[in-house]
Amino acid sequence: MVETKIIKRSLLKIFCAVAGLAIGHNSLAQDNEQAHPLVPLFEENCATCHGPTTQTAGINFSALMQETPLVKNLETWRRVIGALEVGKMPPPEAPQPSDETRAEMLTLLRQDIEEFDFSVLDNPGFELMRRLTHTEYDNTVRDLFGVELNVTERFPTELIGNSGFENSSNTLFLQSSLMERYIGAAQTIVDLALPSEPTTDAHFLTRELIYVMTPDANISEEAASTAVFESFLNKAYRRPVTDKELSNAEEQFLAARTSGLSYEGSIKQVIQSVLISPKFLLRVEVGSEGADSYRVNDYELASRLSYFLWATMPDQELFDLAAEDKLSDPEVIQQQLSRMLADEKANTLGDLFAAQWLGFHNVGTRIWLDPIDNPWCTDTLMNAMRDETSMFFMSLLRDDLPIRTLIDADFTFVNEELASTLYGMDYIRGDHMRRVPIYNPNRGGVLGHASILALTSNYKTTSPVKRGVYVLDTILGTPPPEPPPNVGILSQELQEMEEMSFREKVEMHSSNAYCSGCHSRIDPIGFSMENFAYFGQWRDTYDFRTRVDSPDEADESITLNTETSPDPITIHFKNTRRPISAGGSLPDGTRFDGPAGLKEALLRDRHDDLIRQVVSKMLAYSLGRQLEYYDEPAVLKIIAALEANDYRFQTLLEEVVASYPFQYKKNPGEEIH
Repeated sequence: MVETKIIKRSLLKIFCAVAGLAIGHNSLAQDNEQAHPLVPLFEENCATCHGPTTQTAGINFSALMQETPLVKNLETWRRVIGALEVGKMPPPEAPQPSDETRAEMLTLLRQDIEEFDFSVLDNPGFELMRRLTHTEYDNTVRDLFGVELNVTERFPTELIGNSGFENSSNTLFLQSSLMERYIGAAQTIVDLALPSEPTTDAHFLTRELIYVMTPDANISEEAASTAVFESFLNKAYRRPVTDKELSNAEEQFLAARTSGLSYEGSIKQVIQSVLISPKFLLRVEVGSEGADSYRVNDYELASRLSYFLWATMPDQELFDLAAEDKLSDPEVIQQQLSRMLADEKANTLGDLFAAQWLGFHNVGTRIWLDPIDNPWCTDTLMNAMRDETSMFFMSLLRDDLPIRTLIDADFTFVNEELASTLYGMDYIRGDHMRRVPIYNPNRGGVLGHASILALTSNYKTTSPVKRGVYVLDTILGTPPPEPPPNVGILSQELQEMEEMSFREKVEMHSSNAYCSGCHSRIDPIGFSMENFAYFGQWRDTYDFRTRVDSPDEADESITLNTETSPDPITIHFKNTRRPISAGGSLPDGTRFDGPAGLKEALLRDRHDDLIRQVVSKMLAYSLGRQLEYYDEPAVLKIIAALEANDYRFQTLLEEVVASYPFQYKKNPGEEIH
């Protein structure tokens, strides 16, 4: 009944909101008495591109200005501020506001966005009901049955949601096509984990885990099956099973026995039905009839903790603490964080959180080279590249290092193949990944990892633009404005100008007024990383091969047999090298040289942005949703706690778990305050 009321309220509010948008917002200045001082400025300078009729980049100032406070659309307004700062808005071909008007617009926006008093907000958000991700599903099945099965390998690929992660609630629906996969997976799980004739040690261990009681001369089938179902359902539903749920399982068991199935066959039929139940497939939390925020119960907190740190169900220790109502005690939570972080299951923070935030999960799938033409680009190398960054991130957490170490570390993780193929470390032996010191100041930190450098390159060529955008967006959380539509790549003419360096070509390409505002922020950062080749190998020069006619001029000759010529053809090449210019600057004009200089500048001048980005990403991942403006108080509180403790990673984990939105929730459809 509670859920029905909540849903009805939510639908009514959504309907009213949509209706309101449909009949209003025809003009930025429809109510001059209450209009924001920005309204006439936007009406004069921006409405042509961002009004009710034309909504360039999806921005409609007519609607946005009605949503007060403006921080309700915090990220959108931050993009607007960025576009105004670099002169991208209005576009160069449109009439331009005076410098005074542009300055006034920026001042008014900053007053509302950057100087807003977030302490007045009191809303932890709502934990949306969502299904388990494929990884969470496989891990939960593993911990339920005590065996690694990975039945989702052939499931459709998960989408990255608006939080930037696969666990984002806005993409995790229980669609009918996926339900068919779950039905097949349930049958497979039961068949593999609980075969009729167990033959392996794993089979017998699983039987001990599931069949907690077996019928004999003193124990009836009914009593034994009830014990089995109560134990299994408590774990599968991640909370105490209700009398009704237990009764339904018992009835299903008796019906199966009556139909002629064996005792174990009937048990397995019930287990199979549990594995396709929404109560197992979905993360469901109890709602409330009230409008006030309320603390989640200890079982829900246990699930939030385990799926955040382990990407799986709570273990018995968490269940026991929840049953005793002890888990919400701050000291107990801190103890559990230490225990859980030490467990190898916490490696999911590197393999999932860090991989999806930093993007290196794409290495080996979207990021790779044809091994026929590049025999060094092996599957094992791809694995080592991903493992390096994942293991590096986990070491930052487990060793409780400062967040700045993410950028400038004096160690990394390599095996022989990675070290020798990409890093020139010929002294590493063996296939296993191990921690090694870094003595080259250019290489330490994620910006020197092959996974990140390959991710931010084109196929067989580096990309200063991609790398510059990556630093600004992924690392600092300050993305440049979106590029204009139909923006071009280097023209063919520019590409063929052999007398020009690559840097000169990009600078010429980016010289027009519409592009220069953004590229002046992006390119210098990217060019400072040009000593790293497209897969992270260090280089001091650009190497070119130019075709020449005379063998006397040539450094290299290649003889080819062709179908169009009866005789072999010899082609002559001259090899030339151009020194790499790796000087760069930050948007504020701070100059630096090379990767080491970039890292020093980032930590000196953009440390606050780095901290905010790491906090925001970790909090969003822990909540399984995009952060909203009402999460800002939690972000600021976490940053303050970090500042008091040298910005250490374990403090970050502790503060995220202790945060208001992690431990509290609000009903859906209630007004946000």
